[in-house]
This record gives sequence, C-alpha cells and structure tokens, in this order.
Amino acid sequence: MASSSSTPVDHEAWLIDSGASFHFTPYREWFYEYDKYDGGDIFLGDDRKARIVGHGKFKLKLQGGRVRTLLGVLHIPALARNLIFVSKLDDVGVKIVFKKDTCKMVWGALVLMQGVHIGTLYKLQGRTIIDGCNSSVVPKHGAENLVVFGEKTMLWHQRLGHVGEKGLLILHGNGMVEGISNFSMDFDFCESCVHGKHNRVSFPSGAKRAKRILELVHGDVFEPVLFPSLCKFVYYVLFIDDFSRNTWIYFFGKKSEFFDGFKEFNALVENQTEKKIKVFRIDNSGEFCKKEFKELYKKRGLARQKNTPYTPQQNGVAERMNRMLMEKARSMLSGVELGQEF
Repeated sequence: MASSSSTPVDHEAWLIDSGASFHFTPYREWFYEYDKYDGGDIFLGDDRKARIVGHGKFKLKLQGGRVRTLLGVLHIPALARNLIFVSKLDDVGVKIVFKKDTCKMVWGALVLMQGVHIGTLYKLQGRTIIDGCNSSVVPKHGAENLVVFGEKTMLWHQRLGHVGEKGLLILHGNGMVEGISNFSMDFDFCESCVHGKHNRVSFPSGAKRAKRILELVHGDVFEPVLFPSLCKFVYYVLFIDDFSRNTWIYFFGKKSEFFDGFKEFNALVENQTEKKIKVFRIDNSGEFCKKEFKELYKKRGLARQKNTPYTPQQNGVAERMNRMLMEKARSMLSGVELGQEF
C-alpha cells in the first residue's frame, strides 16, 4: 500500500488494500475476540520487520446500522494503518467492484461493505464497534459529511417507498432530492427491501400498448388481507390507463362495494379527460363479471378483455403495479417495525 503526502491521514480508518496478505490492525483494544498468536514477522514497504502478536475478530457498524464481522484480523502493533485485504475476501466468494469513486464488496446480490475513494486510497464507510461504543472510521478530511450524506440517501430511499438506486439517481439528477452528494448515491444493502420485495419471475409486457388515453384500462382486485386496515378496509382495486400509466386505487371493506367504485372511477376519468373508456382488461375472477357489470359494459359500449384462468401474466401491467405497491408497503412497515394493520 502506498499513498501520497497529499492524501488525508486518518489513523483510525480501515483502508481497502489489494497488496496486503491479511487483514491487519495495530489496535489491540478494537478486537471483540482476541487470541495471542506468534505469527512471525512481516516485512513493511521500507523493509522493516513487524511482529504478529495476536489475531481475532472485529465488528464493523456500517451505514444503515448493519453490523459486519471481520474474521482473521492480525494484530501488528508496529503498523500505522488498518488494512482490509481484498484477496482474503475473494477467497470466500466476495467480489470486489470498483466503480467511479466507490469500491463495493459484493456477495451475490448483497453489498457487504463499501468504500469511498479519498486521495489515492479507498477507505471503508462505517464504524468500528469498541466495547459497545462506536469509533468513526470515516475520514475527517476531504469528505467531512460522508456519513451524513449516506444517512440522507437512505432516508430519501425510505421516504420514496424504498425506491431503487436508479430511480433515486434520476431524481437526484433533476434536483428533486436535497442533501445528497455524488459520493453517496450508490447506497448499499437495505434489509427491509429484502423482506418486502421477494418475487417470482417477472411477467412479460404486453405486445401492444395503447396510443391514446383511456383506449385501454387495466383493472385488478387485490384479494382480502388477513388484517383489516385501521379504516376496516380489506380489499383494494387498481385501475391503470395503459397509455399514460396513470393509476387510481380504491379501498373497500366488502366486495359488494366494487360496482359503485367502478362507476365512480368511470365517471371521474370520462369527465376529467372528455374521453370514454374503450377497452377494460381484467383477470377472469368473478368480481367484474357479475350481472350489474355486464349490463354497464353493454350500456356504455365498453369492450371487455378477460385473461385465461390462473394466468395473471396476461394482465401483467396490473400485476406488476400490485407487486410494486405491496413491495413498498411491506418495506416501509418492515423499516419502521409497524404491524400489518397500518
């Protein structure tokens, strides 16, 4: 490892290094598990010898509050820096990705840790846990607000219904979010997203898309939830305009209310747009196939398209919107540990 004299010096920082042979630290008090160990000598960059006197484990608290354990760390009192050896991580299947001004340590789809480029070095973002207290390992010079920026990035991610990194990047580029720097745009792992966004293989998009407003409207009913909401709702119905992707959501306590909800939606959109719904695409469930619905379709000259039974993929627009809404709801509830009635 080498650094120029202009690189900010932070003796408590963990440096991500490709030239070291193990994880190293000079700080005995940082270990939460420690064994004395005569590991012999290592040679430093100036050919001086440094003695290995122990080894053990570290706990690192990263952005978002996640705690990672760093195994196999050698204690070398003569060192001046803390080093994370990337090849040591690569041996256990962790992939190291260098992108722009960041370095990510990725295992599968999970971002384990992340570093930021400061001067000629990559420094870990996070905190070392010492006897229950946190010692900041974020550089004090050149990126003073790095942790604050990272926390604000996650805050916007949560505020916007756990929006993805790409979507947040677009909003940031358009000046629609505040307090985020370019350093922190690559936010890492969100455990609440994992809880809320498990899914099957994605549904394919339809072959054709409407060319005008209300030319095609998708409808779908979300089946009753186990726990009623605070307003005693157990169903919601989606209506999606295929052309604009504008979406309307109506909540209901009973299935008998669906018909009045559809009439309300139909009157609203036709009055606001001065156009009429041409085609209404639904699944093959019975909610939109009852007698009163059929009479309304006939009276208004509204064509109805139905899916093959048990094939929700044919109504992919509505199903994907259902998935997105439920992912956001589950992620937000998980993130603040609220019950399902919310």
